[in-house]
Amino acid sequence: MKQIFLLGFFAGLAMAGGPVMTCEALGGRAFGKEVQIASARAVAASEKLPAHCDVRGVIWPEARFAIKLPTDWNERFEMVGNGGTAGTISMGAVDGALKNGFAAASTDTGHDAAKEPLATFAWVTPENPNGRRKLIDFAYLSVHETAVLAKDVIRAYYGAGPKYSYWVGCSTGGRQGMQEAQRYPEDFDGLVIGAPGMFLTGNVMRRIWIGQGQLGDAALPVEKLPLLNELVYKKCDAVDGLADGVIDDPRKCGFEATRDLPKCAGADGPGCFTAAQIGGIARVYGGVRDSKGKLLVPGEPVGSESLWADNIIGPSKTVLPRGESQMKFYMLDPAPGPEWKFTMFDFDRDPARTVKAGRDVNPLNENLEPLRKRGGKIVHYSGWADQQVNPYPAISYYERVSKKMGEAKTRDFYRLYMVPGMFHCAGGPGCSNVDWLGAVMNWVEKGVAPEGIVGAHVEKGVTTKTRPVCPYPQVARYKGAGSKEEAGSYACGI
Repeated sequence: MKQIFLLGFFAGLAMAGGPVMTCEALGGRAFGKEVQIASARAVAASEKLPAHCDVRGVIWPEARFAIKLPTDWNERFEMVGNGGTAGTISMGAVDGALKNGFAAASTDTGHDAAKEPLATFAWVTPENPNGRRKLIDFAYLSVHETAVLAKDVIRAYYGAGPKYSYWVGCSTGGRQGMQEAQRYPEDFDGLVIGAPGMFLTGNVMRRIWIGQGQLGDAALPVEKLPLLNELVYKKCDAVDGLADGVIDDPRKCGFEATRDLPKCAGADGPGCFTAAQIGGIARVYGGVRDSKGKLLVPGEPVGSESLWADNIIGPSKTVLPRGESQMKFYMLDPAPGPEWKFTMFDFDRDPARTVKAGRDVNPLNENLEPLRKRGGKIVHYSGWADQQVNPYPAISYYERVSKKMGEAKTRDFYRLYMVPGMFHCAGGPGCSNVDWLGAVMNWVEKGVAPEGIVGAHVEKGVTTKTRPVCPYPQVARYKGAGSKEEAGSYACGI
């Protein structure tokens, strides 16, 4: 469904631009003393990609980039974001943009994940003296520098710069996009910001908090996740007035592990939870707290339980080692280094040690006035059932911006979409297939502000239902007539 939306939108874009120089000649151009063009290669059209010029190189000290320039150009530039701790160029997303006629670019953000896995790139040692610079590149700078370079390359190759420039990213890519909106509002006209780690240091603290709570008897067996998921949806699904397998707003459910889960009377069993397991589950939902009970980071919304095995409860799974690495190599000040373990994090003392890193990696500046004044637009989305990046900081940020700038002024350039039932960036029981880029392009180029954007739920290539995804704080309400599986039977409202 998503590809159908995209093809329909981009079919109307004229391919008006063409190169004014050869790709090989482009490779011989100088683009500043910190830029090294390693190759510029003309690529013939194939079944997979259109004809294009493939430009690769490095921005000092180690930020590798790829820029692809289609022979038939739609006069637009799209830059795509990264995931996790980056370290690779997002070539799949670059090629997707290229297919739609965009000049497209991506960066590895200044380090090579194969050589410097997880957050080891930021550890300053005699062998890695540029660790601090690599952290800044990862946090925000390499994206900006690549965007500026890409536009220079576009101007050289086509004889004119892009009419419109767009950012598209989710997860780390969403965080990168919000950094761009706040720090470099001149870089992009429209930004698609998905599931951003707005409070990245807090999200890592949350993973460590949960990891510490899943040790010993409190560890929840993976085999019990289906039961937990079933009980959550049984209590929460119909709270919005419609039993459809989707929780519209987890905040309205009121699920409490200590009250709503069946307790084992004696020994552990498949149909119940021990007191220790319930305590561990309550810790997930309850959020990060210090010894006095002060909430430091919001807990996990209900609805993502089916994916907890890979992202929440398993201390050996990817997200916890990643968070542990981030803490030991750059989030804690001073950085403790490779011997530090997640079990050593102290929730009374150590949160203050993350403030310095937060200034680099947490895009929490509410001042978006420079972006608004130049006509920039943001379409920001997060999944209510995100199992990796807690969605609550995204809502908190949007509400703070609205309070600072005024609700009407904010809605004029920035809209948040909370997608019911969507996991991290995609998937889940909700309608997570949405043409976010088409929405922001309509807004930027035609002045058509997005309202309810139609989303689709697709299973094995078949669309099983559609529904409007509404700008926060609105939600989709059933009109009382028509198919409950079709978007036309719903309207956005409070």
